[in-house]
Amino acid sequence: MRIFKMLASVSALCTTATSQYTATKFYDRASGITWSHITHSNGVTYRVALPLTSNSSDAILQVIVPNKFAWCGLAWGGHMTNNPLSVHWNTNATTGLKALVSSRMAFGYYATPQPYDGAEYTYLKGTTSNSTHWQVTSRCQGCTRWSSSDGDYAIDSQDETQLAYACSSVPPDKPTSNTSTFNVHEQFGTWIHDLKIAKNASFANHIKNNPYKGNLRRNEGEVMEGMEEVEMMPREWRA
Repeated sequence: MRIFKMLASVSALCTTATSQYTATKFYDRASGITWSHITHSNGVTYRVALPLTSNSSDAILQVIVPNKFAWCGLAWGGHMTNNPLSVHWNTNATTGLKALVSSRMAFGYYATPQPYDGAEYTYLKGTTSNSTHWQVTSRCQGCTRWSSSDGDYAIDSQDETQLAYACSSVPPDKPTSNTSTFNVHEQFGTWIHDLKIAKNASFANHIKNNPYKGNLRRNEGEVMEGMEEVEMMPREWRA
């Protein structure tokens, strides 16, 4: 989806964490997807699925976040700048899209992450919230391969890669819009993610068989209220 210009205020002290633990394999029987999965000490889970072999930049990403965090982001290059950022937040909606993803890229460590048109997201089944967690499941085209002033990257061809996260308890200014401004992170960290176990021979079928059932308004990044309810989160995350 295309997103437009945003500004973000910068405040708050930040905490950091670095983990050398690689992700583990997780099979979701409901979707049929095999994930490369990690849950950090702050309770946030990141799951990545990739095609078995591909010359594209396709990935499926699932982020499961405790309600204490209003937004959490993933940096595909393992640091803040010059790589695709998948920023997710809770919309606090009781119907329709309950959590969303915003495509960003930062061009300096003290610069606001800007809209990034090089990655396109498609929501999949398993984008929702409950009394304890919210989660976003999406297909990203453009997250595992990109070009920037740092060079050309193709992390999907690697066995493992460094990823980074950032989270904040402060909500975006307009949670129902993926163009909203949002505050600086309160936590961030890095880890080594195992990509070998993220490979799925039936990747295309996983996308076909797990569509998001709601309706999205694509103009100006706004999301519509009153969309069809979607499947709740995996059993281990249900209230």
